[in-house]
Amino acid sequence: MADVLNHGGDGGDEPLHQHANRLQADCQTYFDTKEGTYLHTRENQKYLSRVVGTYVRQFVHPYFDRWANVPEEQKARATGCVYEFFDVNHRRYSKADYKLIVDGIEDTAARRYRQYKANVNAYIRDKGTAVPYRCLTADVWEKCIERSSSKKFKSDRQTQDWPSVIETFKVNHQRNSDWVNKRAAQDYEKMVEEREEQTQQASSSGVAVNEHDVVLKVLGERKGHWRAVGRVLRGTSRSHSSTTTLQD
Repeated sequence: MADVLNHGGDGGDEPLHQHANRLQADCQTYFDTKEGTYLHTRENQKYLSRVVGTYVRQFVHPYFDRWANVPEEQKARATGCVYEFFDVNHRRYSKADYKLIVDGIEDTAARRYRQYKANVNAYIRDKGTAVPYRCLTADVWEKCIERSSSKKFKSDRQTQDWPSVIETFKVNHQRNSDWVNKRAAQDYEKMVEEREEQTQQASSSGVAVNEHDVVLKVLGERKGHWRAVGRVLRGTSRSHSSTTTLQD
């Protein structure tokens, strides 16, 4: 596990190798079936997500429009680390739950892939294309440049610089377009209603509606986390988050 963690950080400012001495091979991990999110939980939660992120950066090219378009071979190499380094014991769960757990691991990889692409795009925007991003090969870097200069990519950036936190909550709590439980559906509806209410109240002033504030009001706060989003990285603030800007 130490070798895996030493590949690099998780997109924040905390290098993975700081935690290497805490991990052993076949780390036990557990998944949330009670609340129906089917995401990893308990003591090794952060490590699983970070290792997936490391393997996504190592084996998946960051120029595909979305995770669904990534070749299956690259997906398998990125998610295979979970079964190689973590004890994902299928005997703890029913067959139906275990299938949804596998889907949850796939969702984790998809989220880390979106973050990886965002980092590459920010690098191109801020530093240009003369020097490739980190360890990308010349051909992969060239395709990243082509994608960043495409009309579709520029249009996507203009319409949504930051992903909607509320819609991300919906994606994370649905399987095949069905809600994982009634509570998640109710929470989503409350957040949509609250966002609409705040949008109407702010329409006269033209200020931005902060979706993290909407989530906080509906779901409450957990220390060190943004509800529906996850762990707060050091140096991150809610002001640098999903907003809806009101324009004339």
